[in-house]
Amino acid sequence: MMNQELFYRYKETRDIDIRNELVEKYLYMVDILIRKYLNKGVEYDDLYQVGAMALVSAVERFDPERGYEFPSFATPTILGEIKKHFRDKEWMMKVPRNLKELSFKLTGAMEQLQNSLGRIPTTKEIATFLRTSEEEILQAMESRKAYGTYSIHRTFENAGDDGDAPMFEKYTATEEKGYDRLEISEVISHVLTKLSEKEKVIFRRRFLENMTQGQIAEELGVSQMTVSRAEKGIKDKFLKEYQR
Repeated sequence: MMNQELFYRYKETRDIDIRNELVEKYLYMVDILIRKYLNKGVEYDDLYQVGAMALVSAVERFDPERGYEFPSFATPTILGEIKKHFRDKEWMMKVPRNLKELSFKLTGAMEQLQNSLGRIPTTKEIATFLRTSEEEILQAMESRKAYGTYSIHRTFENAGDDGDAPMFEKYTATEEKGYDRLEISEVISHVLTKLSEKEKVIFRRRFLENMTQGQIAEELGVSQMTVSRAEKGIKDKFLKEYQR
Protein backbone atom coordinates (compact mmCIF):
# COMPACT_ATOMS: atom_id res chain seq x y z
CA MET A 1 0.00 0.00 0.00
CA MET A 2 1.26 3.48 -0.91
CA ASN A 3 2.42 5.72 1.94
CA GLN A 4 -0.24 8.34 1.22
CA GLU A 5 -2.97 5.72 1.46
CA LEU A 6 -1.55 4.58 4.79
CA PHE A 7 -1.69 8.14 6.11
CA TYR A 8 -5.36 8.39 5.15
CA ARG A 9 -6.09 5.05 6.83
CA TYR A 10 -4.25 6.10 9.95
CA LYS A 11 -6.15 9.40 10.08
CA GLU A 12 -9.43 7.49 9.91
CA THR A 13 -8.60 4.61 12.27
CA ARG A 14 -5.71 5.82 14.47
CA ASP A 15 -4.54 2.22 14.32
CA ILE A 16 -1.19 1.90 16.13
CA ASP A 17 -0.04 -0.83 13.75
CA ILE A 18 -0.52 1.51 10.79
CA ARG A 19 1.32 4.26 12.62
CA ASN A 20 4.23 1.94 13.35
CA GLU A 21 4.32 0.82 9.71
CA LEU A 22 4.58 4.46 8.60
CA VAL A 23 7.32 5.14 11.13
CA GLU A 24 9.28 2.16 9.82
CA LYS A 25 8.96 3.47 6.26
CA TYR A 26 10.44 6.86 7.21
CA LEU A 27 13.12 5.87 9.72
CA TYR A 28 15.69 6.41 6.99
CA MET A 29 15.08 10.16 7.46
CA VAL A 30 16.26 9.97 11.06
CA ASP A 31 19.48 8.24 10.06
CA ILE A 32 20.19 10.88 7.42
CA LEU A 33 19.32 13.91 9.58
CA ILE A 34 21.35 12.93 12.64
CA ARG A 35 24.60 12.35 10.72
CA LYS A 36 25.59 16.03 10.74
CA TYR A 37 25.30 16.00 14.55
CA LEU A 38 27.49 12.97 15.20
CA ASN A 39 30.90 13.30 16.89
CA LYS A 40 29.67 16.24 18.95
CA GLY A 41 29.55 14.58 22.34
CA VAL A 42 26.29 12.65 21.94
CA GLU A 43 26.09 8.96 21.13
CA TYR A 44 24.50 7.79 17.87
CA ASP A 45 21.93 5.67 19.72
CA ASP A 46 20.81 8.65 21.83
CA LEU A 47 20.37 10.87 18.79
CA TYR A 48 18.59 8.10 16.89
CA GLN A 49 16.13 7.66 19.76
CA VAL A 50 15.41 11.39 19.90
CA GLY A 51 14.93 11.54 16.13
CA ALA A 52 12.77 8.41 16.05
CA MET A 53 10.43 9.71 18.74
CA ALA A 54 10.15 13.03 16.90
CA LEU A 55 9.25 11.03 13.79
CA VAL A 56 6.47 9.28 15.71
CA SER A 57 5.10 12.67 16.73
CA ALA A 58 5.21 13.90 13.13
CA VAL A 59 3.37 10.81 11.87
CA GLU A 60 0.70 11.23 14.53
CA ARG A 61 0.03 14.84 13.59
CA PHE A 62 0.43 14.71 9.82
CA ASP A 63 -2.73 15.50 7.86
CA PRO A 64 -2.54 14.12 4.29
CA GLU A 65 -5.45 16.32 3.22
CA ARG A 66 -3.41 19.51 3.58
CA GLY A 67 -1.39 18.68 0.50
CA TYR A 68 2.08 18.68 2.06
CA GLU A 69 4.73 16.07 1.46
CA PHE A 70 5.44 14.18 4.68
CA PRO A 71 9.27 14.51 4.53
CA SER A 72 8.91 18.32 4.30
CA PHE A 73 6.50 18.24 7.23
CA ALA A 74 8.60 15.93 9.41
CA THR A 75 12.10 17.31 8.81
CA PRO A 76 11.72 20.50 10.94
CA THR A 77 10.22 18.45 13.78
CA ILE A 78 13.08 15.95 13.80
CA LEU A 79 15.77 18.62 13.48
CA GLY A 80 14.08 20.74 16.13
CA GLU A 81 14.08 17.89 18.64
CA ILE A 82 17.74 17.08 17.91
CA LYS A 83 18.76 20.73 18.40
CA LYS A 84 16.74 20.95 21.61
CA HIS A 85 18.46 17.79 22.82
CA PHE A 86 21.86 19.42 22.30
CA ARG A 87 20.75 22.66 23.95
CA ASP A 88 19.39 20.67 26.88
CA LYS A 89 22.80 19.04 27.33
CA GLU A 90 24.30 22.50 27.79
CA TRP A 91 22.06 23.32 30.77
CA MET A 92 24.57 21.89 33.17
CA MET A 93 26.88 24.82 32.55
CA LYS A 94 26.88 27.46 35.28
CA VAL A 95 24.77 30.47 34.36
CA PRO A 96 26.05 33.93 35.45
CA ARG A 97 23.89 35.63 38.07
CA ASN A 98 23.13 38.69 35.93
CA LEU A 99 21.77 36.46 33.15
CA LYS A 100 19.65 34.53 35.64
CA GLU A 101 18.11 37.78 36.86
CA LEU A 102 17.55 39.02 33.32
CA SER A 103 15.98 35.73 32.25
CA PHE A 104 13.39 36.07 35.02
CA LYS A 105 12.24 39.36 33.48
CA LEU A 106 11.92 38.08 29.93
CA THR A 107 8.47 36.49 30.05
CA GLY A 108 6.77 39.53 31.54
CA ALA A 109 8.56 41.87 29.14
CA MET A 110 7.65 39.80 26.09
CA GLU A 111 4.00 39.57 27.16
CA GLN A 112 3.75 43.34 27.75
CA LEU A 113 5.37 44.13 24.42
CA GLN A 114 3.25 41.62 22.53
CA ASN A 115 0.08 43.12 24.01
CA SER A 116 1.10 46.69 23.17
CA LEU A 117 2.55 45.95 19.72
CA GLY A 118 0.00 43.34 18.66
CA ARG A 119 2.76 41.02 17.48
CA ILE A 120 5.82 39.09 18.70
CA PRO A 121 8.49 41.66 19.73
CA THR A 122 11.93 41.61 18.18
CA THR A 123 15.10 41.05 20.17
CA LYS A 124 15.97 44.75 19.75
CA GLU A 125 12.58 45.85 21.12
CA ILE A 126 12.95 43.56 24.15
CA ALA A 127 16.46 44.89 24.78
CA THR A 128 15.23 48.50 24.61
CA PHE A 129 12.33 47.72 26.94
CA LEU A 130 14.62 46.11 29.53
CA ARG A 131 17.38 48.69 28.96
CA THR A 132 20.04 46.19 28.04
CA SER A 133 21.82 44.94 24.90
CA GLU A 134 20.49 42.54 22.28
CA GLU A 135 23.42 40.23 23.00
CA GLU A 136 22.47 39.96 26.67
CA ILE A 137 18.84 39.28 25.73
CA LEU A 138 19.90 36.40 23.49
CA GLN A 139 22.23 35.05 26.19
CA ALA A 140 19.43 35.27 28.75
CA MET A 141 17.07 33.41 26.41
CA GLU A 142 19.60 30.63 26.10
CA SER A 143 20.43 30.54 29.80
CA ARG A 144 16.80 30.28 30.92
CA LYS A 145 16.65 26.84 29.34
CA ALA A 146 18.78 25.70 32.27
CA TYR A 147 15.68 25.86 34.46
CA GLY A 148 13.59 23.23 32.71
CA THR A 149 13.84 19.48 32.26
CA TYR A 150 13.31 18.04 28.83
CA SER A 151 11.11 14.97 28.65
CA ILE A 152 10.40 13.26 25.35
CA HIS A 153 7.52 11.26 26.80
CA ARG A 154 5.85 14.34 28.24
CA THR A 155 6.37 16.05 24.90
CA PHE A 156 4.22 13.56 23.04
CA GLU A 157 1.55 13.46 25.71
CA ASN A 158 1.19 17.24 25.53
CA ALA A 159 1.41 17.52 21.76
CA GLY A 160 -1.67 19.01 20.10
CA ASP A 161 -3.55 17.91 17.02
CA ASP A 162 -3.34 21.26 15.26
CA GLY A 163 -0.38 20.51 12.99
CA ASP A 164 0.12 22.88 10.10
CA ALA A 165 2.72 23.78 7.51
CA PRO A 166 6.31 23.07 8.63
CA MET A 167 7.16 26.57 9.82
CA PHE A 168 3.92 26.90 11.74
CA GLU A 169 3.87 23.50 13.30
CA LYS A 170 3.92 23.55 17.11
CA TYR A 171 7.21 21.79 17.70
CA THR A 172 6.97 19.42 20.61
CA ALA A 173 8.96 20.90 23.47
CA THR A 174 8.65 21.78 27.13
CA GLU A 175 11.07 24.69 27.06
CA GLU A 176 10.14 28.38 27.15
CA LYS A 177 7.57 28.93 24.39
CA GLY A 178 8.28 32.63 24.08
CA TYR A 179 11.80 31.91 22.86
CA ASP A 180 10.58 29.54 20.16
CA ARG A 181 7.91 31.99 19.01
CA LEU A 182 10.48 34.76 18.76
CA GLU A 183 12.94 32.56 16.89
CA ILE A 184 10.31 31.32 14.43
CA SER A 185 8.89 34.84 14.01
CA GLU A 186 12.32 36.15 13.02
CA VAL A 187 12.79 33.28 10.55
CA ILE A 188 9.41 34.00 8.96
CA SER A 189 10.06 37.73 8.75
CA HIS A 190 13.46 37.15 7.14
CA VAL A 191 12.12 34.73 4.53
CA LEU A 192 9.15 36.95 3.66
CA THR A 193 11.52 39.72 2.58
CA LYS A 194 12.94 37.34 -0.05
CA LEU A 195 9.61 36.25 -1.56
CA SER A 196 8.24 37.68 -4.78
CA GLU A 197 4.83 39.36 -4.75
CA LYS A 198 3.21 36.25 -6.24
CA GLU A 199 4.92 34.03 -3.65
CA LYS A 200 3.68 36.30 -0.86
CA VAL A 201 0.12 35.95 -2.14
CA ILE A 202 0.44 32.17 -2.33
CA PHE A 203 2.03 32.09 1.13
CA ARG A 204 -0.80 34.14 2.63
CA ARG A 205 -3.60 32.25 0.87
CA ARG A 206 -2.14 28.78 1.44
CA PHE A 207 -0.63 28.95 4.92
CA LEU A 208 -2.63 31.69 6.64
CA GLU A 209 -6.04 31.47 4.97
CA ASN A 210 -5.93 27.69 4.32
CA MET A 211 -7.08 27.96 0.71
CA THR A 212 -6.57 24.97 -1.57
CA GLN A 213 -4.07 25.01 -4.41
CA GLY A 214 -6.97 24.91 -6.86
CA GLN A 215 -8.63 27.97 -5.32
CA ILE A 216 -5.37 29.91 -5.40
CA ALA A 217 -4.70 28.90 -9.00
CA GLU A 218 -8.15 30.12 -10.02
CA GLU A 219 -7.63 33.45 -8.23
CA LEU A 220 -4.22 34.03 -9.84
CA GLY A 221 -5.20 32.69 -13.25
CA VAL A 222 -2.46 30.05 -13.30
CA SER A 223 -2.36 26.26 -13.25
CA GLN A 224 -2.53 24.28 -10.02
CA MET A 225 0.88 22.83 -10.89
CA THR A 226 2.32 26.36 -10.88
CA VAL A 227 0.91 26.95 -7.41
CA SER A 228 2.20 23.57 -6.23
CA ARG A 229 5.72 24.33 -7.44
CA ALA A 230 5.64 27.79 -5.87
CA GLU A 231 4.45 26.31 -2.58
CA LYS A 232 7.28 23.78 -2.59
CA GLY A 233 9.77 26.59 -3.26
CA ILE A 234 8.37 28.62 -0.36
CA LYS A 235 8.61 25.66 2.03
CA ASP A 236 12.16 24.96 0.90
CA LYS A 237 13.13 28.58 1.65
CA PHE A 238 11.64 28.37 5.13
CA LEU A 239 13.32 25.03 5.81
CA LYS A 240 16.71 26.29 4.58
CA GLU A 241 16.47 29.42 6.73
CA TYR A 242 15.36 27.45 9.80
CA GLN A 243 18.28 25.04 9.48
CA ARG A 244 20.90 27.80 9.29
